[in-house]
Amino acid sequence: MARKKPAEDHENLERWLVSYADFMTLLFATFVVLYALAQSDVNSFKNIEEALKKAFSQSIFSDNTNIMEGQDSILDGNQGAMNPLMLEYMSTKYEQSSYEDIKDEIEKLKEDGLSAEIDDRGLVIRLNSHAIQFAAGGADLSKKSYDILNAVAKIIKEKFSIHYIQVEGHTDSDPISNPKYPSNWELSSARASRVVRYLINSQGFNPKLFIATGLADTVPVVANTTAQNKAKNRRVEIIILRNKNKNLSKKDMQEIIKEVQIDQKKAKIQKQPSKAIEGLIGNDKELLQNVIDLTDQYENENKRLDSLDKNDYMHDGIKPEFMEQNNDKK
Repeated sequence: MARKKPAEDHENLERWLVSYADFMTLLFATFVVLYALAQSDVNSFKNIEEALKKAFSQSIFSDNTNIMEGQDSILDGNQGAMNPLMLEYMSTKYEQSSYEDIKDEIEKLKEDGLSAEIDDRGLVIRLNSHAIQFAAGGADLSKKSYDILNAVAKIIKEKFSIHYIQVEGHTDSDPISNPKYPSNWELSSARASRVVRYLINSQGFNPKLFIATGLADTVPVVANTTAQNKAKNRRVEIIILRNKNKNLSKKDMQEIIKEVQIDQKKAKIQKQPSKAIEGLIGNDKELLQNVIDLTDQYENENKRLDSLDKNDYMHDGIKPEFMEQNNDKK
């Protein structure tokens, strides 16, 4: 009797389905996380952060190579927290929540001539002629205006570092004509640019974030019928544009994000106290923070003084003593 021929081994041609299914599952999970980043509120980001860290710490390769190795992560590896720049850039819920928080802070300064509203463009911070004071027919700022701008800049920087900011200058309907500003168009543009220049030079904002524009008297908030109404129309508006409007400009937002990250790292390094100061202060963290804060205030004041024109030092046509002394030395 002939022996039965053994069955041939069947080659499994569908092994690729296992790897394919794993890949599709990971891809699906990635898009779910990205969708959650765009839709969930700020309070949910701690849970999302943990999910991201677990997902990206696992390997889809047999040699346990990390899929994020060699790449810039959206997570801050040192702090173990979501990078706030990406949070600001990706989440519309964070954006809206921050708008509302800033609006509440601005409303506390209402007596100083500030107001805020949220519209389709973004958050509009309005500084009337009481809050921001220019020389008549000019674009030179008063000392009080610097104090107001410092307060506004501090509030904005707590929430936004990479949002486009449009600064608009507005005038009343009274015509102007002088050698420097032939019309309200030039005047309103100069005033907007003056505010932008101060925020960049003194408050450390990235120059690429700003758009300066002058609208003359074409967008009044009230009719230019009385002196009080004209004072309301003489204003500057600082508009923090929504991220959905980022394509209004040809500026490269990815490049801006990188520059802001570099600036933040430099600032962090500069704020590290020297070993000598740590030796003197010891473990008194509150005193150490006071030293850092005073240093920051000193640097900001130096930047502000450097940004002033010579005429800004004048008071009733008289130079201060330190300017007279410097002239005598020369």
